[in-house]
Amino acid sequence: MKEKDRISLIRKAVANATTEVPAQFKELVDNLKAEKLAEELVINHGLLVASDEEVQEEFVSLDSVKEDKDDDDFEADENLVDMDQVSDSMREIFGE
Repeated sequence: MKEKDRISLIRKAVANATTEVPAQFKELVDNLKAEKLAEELVINHGLLVASDEEVQEEFVSLDSVKEDKDDDDFEADENLVDMDQVSDSMREIFGE
């Protein structure tokens, strides 16, 4: 690539960098700017203590507020069943 071509590419890059961001990417650019500011804040000042209100907002935004309507499957979940107990039929099989 010749110097003339490189200068042309640089000129195009500068022209594109100074144009306004298309509307479809505006939200993305705003989110990236906010992330960068948050990163700089943490780097410069460390982690900040979260207020009770912020914790509550995060709690609500997560799916953790859904009720657990699943019934415990005591037949299949060995963490919920006393595994030391052996049924009579199993004792017969092993001659106990």
